[in-house]
Amino acid sequence: MVLARIRKFGGYMSNMVMPNLGAFVGWGIIAALFIPTGWIPNEQFNELVGPMLRFMLPMLIGYTAGYNIYGQRGGVIGLFTTMGVIIGSDVPMFSGAMIMGPLSSWLLKKFDENIGCKVKAGFEMLVNNLSLGIIGMILALIGYVTIGPVFNAVVIFFSNGINWMMQEGLLPLLSILMCPGQVLFLNNAINHGILSPIAYQQAAEMGKSIVFTVDSNCGPLLGTLCSIALWGKGKAKKTAPLAMFIAGIAGIGEVYFPFILANPIMILATMAGLSTSLFLLVLLDGGLVGMPSPGSLLMIAMMTPKDSIFANFIAILAGFIVAFCVGTLILKIFGSPDEKESAATLSMVDNISAGNVTAENKTNTESNEGNNEIKLIVVACDSGMGSSAMGATVLKNRLKKDGITGITVEHAASGNINKEADMVVTLEGILERAKVSLNSKKAIFISVDNFLKQSQYDNVIEIIRKRNKL
Repeated sequence: MVLARIRKFGGYMSNMVMPNLGAFVGWGIIAALFIPTGWIPNEQFNELVGPMLRFMLPMLIGYTAGYNIYGQRGGVIGLFTTMGVIIGSDVPMFSGAMIMGPLSSWLLKKFDENIGCKVKAGFEMLVNNLSLGIIGMILALIGYVTIGPVFNAVVIFFSNGINWMMQEGLLPLLSILMCPGQVLFLNNAINHGILSPIAYQQAAEMGKSIVFTVDSNCGPLLGTLCSIALWGKGKAKKTAPLAMFIAGIAGIGEVYFPFILANPIMILATMAGLSTSLFLLVLLDGGLVGMPSPGSLLMIAMMTPKDSIFANFIAILAGFIVAFCVGTLILKIFGSPDEKESAATLSMVDNISAGNVTAENKTNTESNEGNNEIKLIVVACDSGMGSSAMGATVLKNRLKKDGITGITVEHAASGNINKEADMVVTLEGILERAKVSLNSKKAIFISVDNFLKQSQYDNVIEIIRKRNKL
């Protein structure tokens, strides 16, 4: 229950940040190029870095957070009130935007539902504008006086804590928190809720931050997968090379999760690798200028300032080597999970079936069979961008291969699914969150263990043929 709530919280934060990642990447590239320690220092262009970080990025988060709750009006008041916490603070107010955006849009929505609907004809525009303006003004002032300074103090406190850990050589201990959090789909809550505000504050002060590398460092992840590719068994061994390519080049870290869930002791390899990377980054003064999203080697390279090339390269390489060695040792001592066609192992790695349909799903299928055709399928992951986008492409190709037309396939975050969806395909770990998000009695929910294999969608195709009478 606690994990589910944390995942849900992380999903909400992801929905605020993920649509704006392109802007974050753009800012990071500008910083990497033009700050005094950048690749091509430029005093004039460097003037963009500070205002974008302090104003533009938090404002985008505030607008998106509000829009997710109440459309355009929610976005406007979310941005308006976010300005209060921005001006009331001396640090980038990402956390404040994540509070004010949803809060203000929710209050405005409640006002419109309970009071705005009673306005006499002809006065709608007046009331709508006044309500947004007055509520936004009050919350902006409250944010300026209270929330801004409070979160300013919180970010500074945690930033000082991170700096102390770096000075005392304790930063590698973050791997104990981050590695299990990633596998349990808590990485967004940890990354966006805790680490990112600290990292951007450090980047604003020092031109870079090691904290950006805690979640995005793919070296240890790749090292763990490499050990499985060489010394693992069965389908885990066969699929690990593809997972390495997707994680390293495309930056989709979710493909790594099933391998650890199938053999949990392998998390120690990733933890050892990440600890090593963080230790060397502190020792060699490495870091990134912005969040590499997705966390591919290419994006990491683009976010690396000129003075950190050697440190970042050595740290990532060392993380890979240590994770590979520890993973190899674990597999040699304890072996891989038994490959006796056990559903437990196969389903977590490369299940040749379509995944599991819960008993509830089967009931829904039977009761509604023949009544509702499948017209819209949503493939949902935690963030709605990485693995679900790839899964949607795989499913589209599978539908085309099977000659099935007239069906739209979308990808989305598990907490923001299209209400018109007839079927939702997601991962087992976030299935319940998807059900709560959609809250539909007509929709069919199917969990799969690997978005990337067409064989995972056998059950999807079977249900479509029954529902659509193909």
